[in-house]
Amino acid sequence: MDAVEHRNGRLYLTGLAASLVGNSAMTLVAGIWVKSLTGSSAEAGLVSALTYAPSLAGPVAGLIVDRVDRRRWLVAINLVSAATILSLLGVRSADEAWLIYVAMTIYGLESVLIDPAENALFAEIFSERFRRAINGRRLAIQETGRLVAPLLGAGLFALTGGGAVAALDAGTFLVAATVAARLVIPSGRSRGDRARAGRSGGVTADLTAGARQILAADELRRIVIAGAGVMAISAVGVAAQFSLVSAVGERPAFLGVFSAVLGAGSIIAALTSGKLLGRVGVRGLALAGLIDFAAGNLLRATGMLPLALAGTLVLGFALPWAYLAVLNLAQRETPNELQGRVSAAVTLALFGPQAPLQALGSVLITLVGFAAIYVGLALVTLALAAWLATRPAPANGSSAPAAR
Repeated sequence: MDAVEHRNGRLYLTGLAASLVGNSAMTLVAGIWVKSLTGSSAEAGLVSALTYAPSLAGPVAGLIVDRVDRRRWLVAINLVSAATILSLLGVRSADEAWLIYVAMTIYGLESVLIDPAENALFAEIFSERFRRAINGRRLAIQETGRLVAPLLGAGLFALTGGGAVAALDAGTFLVAATVAARLVIPSGRSRGDRARAGRSGGVTADLTAGARQILAADELRRIVIAGAGVMAISAVGVAAQFSLVSAVGERPAFLGVFSAVLGAGSIIAALTSGKLLGRVGVRGLALAGLIDFAAGNLLRATGMLPLALAGTLVLGFALPWAYLAVLNLAQRETPNELQGRVSAAVTLALFGPQAPLQALGSVLITLVGFAAIYVGLALVTLALAAWLATRPAPANGSSAPAAR
């Protein structure tokens, strides 16, 4: 089984890397493409809104994923995604910009349908021990992709136009479909799990089963609350970073340096998470993330460039460790027939509040300085860490009945 797991792991990471390159490049280039065709920033911004609008369908996607053969589902959706993106090869002028809007809306929906299926299949084919290491590696690949792929996409667009980026993205979907088709699922799991998932308690009960599973498991509920809390308040600090750049005496473009340092910290955090998780456990990893978040914000609050850079590097460790704590525990504590819905519920809890709280941060920075915001974020996070640390520890892990 170890040989099969390692083979699955290599295939999975290959498909993930290909998908990230294509997705990150296309998501950026679609807006640039509309801007170059229409000259309108508003119309270019609409692309992003349309791409992320389908995220509200996450719970429905989770339910679907728990009803189907996940491997075949991924193959099918990736093939449809390739065809969708290839439709953009027909875009030549502003009159055809509507094709980009339609394609990117479908693209966003396809991403919503793919994500819970990937997470559920991941939990299905890998053992808990193997997941600890590979979860960190896949997050490292994601962080690296977010740094590199947009530059690749923008450069390719500048040289050859949007059609080339669309063709590249379509190719990565074909790679992902091929990889999914070659994954080996342990015998006897899928058929029985789909049969159990087919038991319906009504539409509402089925859609909320993921959230109810999280709420029913004590330790999972606490770790999700802590992870969602720190992810949410991190959004409040997004606008403050622009003021931080001014405070350290640099031009706005220097924000790219902060982003690179943050990304470097995230990659290191992802690669070290497996060993740290084995030593301190899920709660320890979550607490490390919370404490790092508080320390990084306090260092940034000084407004001194060396300390701000150090704080940014520390912050790079914070959210990945908190996220991986949630992810690993959710995979471990969830029955296979609920993996899709729990994955969708976790994604909604962690990333759903981002947009409104970023807007709140934009308002706050006009009322108080960046230092006050960073100190406030640190204090809230320390309180959250204290709450988590003082909760009763689970005896031999936490478990709860499956909320079917």
